[in-house]
Amino acid sequence: MNYFSEFIVCLVTFAVAECLKHDISAITGEDAVLPCAAKSKDGVQYRSVIWYKVAEGPSRTLTGLVMKRLTENNGKVEKYKGVEREVELLESTKSLILSNVTAEDSGIYSCFMSAPLGHQNQEGEVVLNVNEFITAEEMEYNKSDNHNTLYVMAFAVLGVALLMFCISYVFTRDMFTTGLFKKCIPKQQEALERLFASRQELDCHQACGLQDFT
Repeated sequence: MNYFSEFIVCLVTFAVAECLKHDISAITGEDAVLPCAAKSKDGVQYRSVIWYKVAEGPSRTLTGLVMKRLTENNGKVEKYKGVEREVELLESTKSLILSNVTAEDSGIYSCFMSAPLGHQNQEGEVVLNVNEFITAEEMEYNKSDNHNTLYVMAFAVLGVALLMFCISYVFTRDMFTTGLFKKCIPKQQEALERLFASRQELDCHQACGLQDFT
């Protein structure tokens, strides 16, 4: 039962993580701001933040873009070798800024936060879609579609939680009922044995009485 519950929780967590990826739409030639989707924990001093571009496909090769050491007060934002396009990092929010985006900039971007020993690294992905032209209606549709996805996932999580509760209830009830049944069987068997012994004794008395009478 515990393994089943853990499997359901992991499955829901994975589905939520996949569906809650941030989708950013941008028009060719403008600047795109990609928020860092890595969820940092309060009280943890992360060592560095790194932005990667993730190659599509099974390999998911990571190409480093920028990196900043967070343990240094005046840590500089460093660009990886081979990065030719202009990129910036907002130190306050750790968001990535891509200037003058083109269709080639479309893709998946990963924000990685390196944690100290004893803590877990955090990572989050953002999907950038660069279009030649996008209308205000399409922008509004993208926002509403993201909201609808959030609502659907929220109801899905609640549904799975309710299912897990029902399964746990049935399992606990069966365990309780089985325990009572096992406790009741010896008592019932003992009562039947006493009743059978009393019946034999009564039959014996009756038989003996008939012999004395004859």
